[in-house]
Amino acid sequence: MHDAITIGVPVFVILFGILLNQRAVDKLESRMDARFNSVDSRIDRMKTEIDGRLDRIQSDLSQFYRDLGDHGARIEALEKRAS
Repeated sequence: MHDAITIGVPVFVILFGILLNQRAVDKLESRMDARFNSVDSRIDRMKTEIDGRLDRIQSDLSQFYRDLGDHGARIEALEKRAS
């Protein structure tokens, strides 16, 4: 009986500790998953904002080059009239 208690109690305590540790790991894993999902959603929102800004910049640049071409044509017309 003494041997069973000497071996059984530490084994039981070790198994109980493993069980508690596994629960803590599961809780940590669920918290980390929630954090990663939050970060992923923020990154997705940032990508959407960046895409919108890039589209606006592209449209502004195309308007700029269109205006630049119009001004170039006007300058050439003025140069022809001046000569």
